[in-house]
Parts: sequence; structure tokens; C-alpha cells
Amino acid sequence: MTDPRRFDRLTRRHRECLRGVRELKGSKEIADALGIEKTTVDKYLTEAVKVLGARNRREAALLLAGHEGQADAASRSEETEILPDDTPHKIGGDSTRLSGPPAVLPSAASPDEMIVGAPGDPGDAPFRPRSPGPSLPFRRKGQRDNDLTVGDRLIWIQAIVLGISIAFGMLMTGLQVLTGLIETVAQRLS
Repeated sequence: MTDPRRFDRLTRRHRECLRGVRELKGSKEIADALGIEKTTVDKYLTEAVKVLGARNRREAALLLAGHEGQADAASRSEETEILPDDTPHKIGGDSTRLSGPPAVLPSAASPDEMIVGAPGDPGDAPFRPRSPGPSLPFRRKGQRDNDLTVGDRLIWIQAIVLGISIAFGMLMTGLQVLTGLIETVAQRLS
């Protein structure tokens, strides 16, 4: 676990996704921030966990943060050796370090992650409680977005199209019956 070369195998996207996990963002939030799909974020995180040999994505994010912290400390010590003390290390100051690290680190797992190597079937997604009732194609009170998967959306599209077709057919049948009724009444009155 102490081999620093494993961090060299991480791509830019792996690192961006792990930084999102470090900031306690969910896969969907990371995907929105990076402009990619949630499933792609999950794929990058799974790959990063395997590359780093971590138990889960949270541990991988903490390992990367520790590695980057060591690299930052090494680069800062090199800069201070080269630059005089009155020269700023960055133009505009070191704004990323205005607040110190948290005294207590977040827990090693978050509710939306898969634990690699956990007992049970490998690769199974963890149980996620869904909102009560069926998955509807619109947002409910208290939700930021709807929680439909791509498959659920496709099913809803077909169901809506079928419902519209049936409603249109019933309307046409009703108009035909009404027209026939009006013709019959008109013939009897004449």
C-alpha cells in the first residue's frame, strides 16, 4: 500500500472523481460537475479503487488526498529552498489553503458507494432505499431530481405513448358513437 507508483497509473479523470468523493459528493453530483454520465463516474471510481488497492471509493479518495498532500508538501519545501522568504509562492496567494484541514476526517464509507471485496456477491450494487411508491417520471416533493434509471425512463416513454394512443382511440370511438346517435335522433325527429 505504500508504493507511490500506483498513483502514477491514475488518469486525470480518476483523480477528478476521487477528489469529488473526498468533497463528500455523490456520483451524480460529480458527474454534473465534470459533464459526464453518472455510470462513467462509477466506472472511473471502481477502476481507481482497484488501481490503488483500496477497500472502497472513500478509502481511495483519502489515499489520493494523502499522496497529493505529500506531493504538495515536497513541492513547497523545494520552492522555499529556491525562493526567498518574502517572495509569494503563487500569484495571488495560496487561496486553496485558507482554511486548515478538518480536525476529524469523515467516515470511511458513504451510503452511495460499493465496497470492493465485501462479503456477498462481488459487484452487486448496495441496497438503496427508494422513495415510497412507484418510480414516477416527475420529481416529488423533497427531491432534487427524479431517481429514474435509463431503463425506467424508456419504459415510461412507451407507457405514455401507449396511453396517448388508447386515449385518442377512445376519443375517436366516442365521437363516432355520438355522431351515430345524433343521426338516429335526427332521423326519428324528421
